[in-house]
Amino acid sequence: MIRGVVIGEVWATRKNPALQGRKLLLVSQLSVHMDGTRHFTGRVIVAMDNLDADVGQEVVVAFGSGARNAIEPGSRSVLVDAAVVQVIDGSST
Repeated sequence: MIRGVVIGEVWATRKNPALQGRKLLLVSQLSVHMDGTRHFTGRVIVAMDNLDADVGQEVVVAFGSGARNAIEPGSRSVLVDAAVVQVIDGSST
């Protein structure tokens, strides 16, 4: 899992029917240090979102089977490798 900030949304006129109605977000990865400082790593991820995260919000993104289970528990047919699993309201660092 990684922590990041939503920086935009991805949309397409043509897509796989299984993705119909699903929202895709661009998430910029954050590096958070023990002293509380943060910086962007330069890595940008496309993640499926079913939590209605907005641009500017900090989120946690899961990958692989964790992402698939977050979108549709128990399914092996979901077309997702990254998913927003938490919108962060606050943290100690």
